[in-house]
This record gives sequence, C-alpha cells and structure tokens, in this order.
Amino acid sequence: MVRQLPTGSSSSFYLQLYQVVDDRSSDPIISWSKSNNNSFVVWDLKKLRSDILMKSSSVLGRNLTEFRAKLRSHGFRSVDKGPGELEFSHDDFARSPLMKKMMAKALSERIERFDAQIKILKCRLKAKKASLKVENLFQNLRI
Repeated sequence: MVRQLPTGSSSSFYLQLYQVVDDRSSDPIISWSKSNNNSFVVWDLKKLRSDILMKSSSVLGRNLTEFRAKLRSHGFRSVDKGPGELEFSHDDFARSPLMKKMMAKALSERIERFDAQIKILKCRLKAKKASLKVENLFQNLRI
C-alpha cells in the first residue's frame, strides 16, 4: 500500500528522485528494481554521477556520497546487491499508478505555486516601474 510521502522541503527530493527513476531514458543508469516495486537500482555509478547528479540541481546531491546520505535521511535503506550495483528501498516510494498520480499532483501544485510567485514578482516590478515614472515626473516638474 502506498502512503503519502512527507511534504515540505523534502517533497522536492522525492519528486526529483521519482522523475529520475521513472524516466525510461535513464534505465541503463538508474531504474526501478525488477523484483520489487518499492526499490530502485543504480546500475552505473559513473553515469549517475556525471549524467544525473552533476546536471541536476543539488536536491539529489552533488556527488554519490551526498546522494547516499540524502537517501538515508529520507528513509531509504540499502539492499544488498552485487558489486558495482546499488539498490535502495523505501516502503512508501513505489512504482505504481497511484504513486505516479501523487507525484504528478505534487509537481502540478509546485508549478502552480511557482506561477503565483512569478505573478507576484511581475506585479511588484510593474509597481516599482510605475513608482519610478511618477518620481521622474515630479523631478521634471521641479525644474
């Protein structure tokens, strides 16, 4: 059963991790486990570091050590695998249609908040420009 993952500042970690793991184009590097829907496998550590961690924001970590530390701090457990492979498991982080909907909804809500913040900033900028115009008009009247 999939429960709600924590929200707040840690939700961006879960969102970004889910997007990376669920992205079929990154399957040779990182993908859902074939044996367990609540875990994912890192297949290629070098490419994870160079193609994913280095190119993404620091939400997932800037290097492998930071990535692993963030996984542990967000409740992921290491699963014993062969050398060169890492598998991580989390009871509430799962490949499922419900989880995909939850992640899409959370991402949509973040985009809506971001859009609202942009509108606020645009209004403030417009007000500042109007204020500067009025100030210039008053300065010109004094001459």
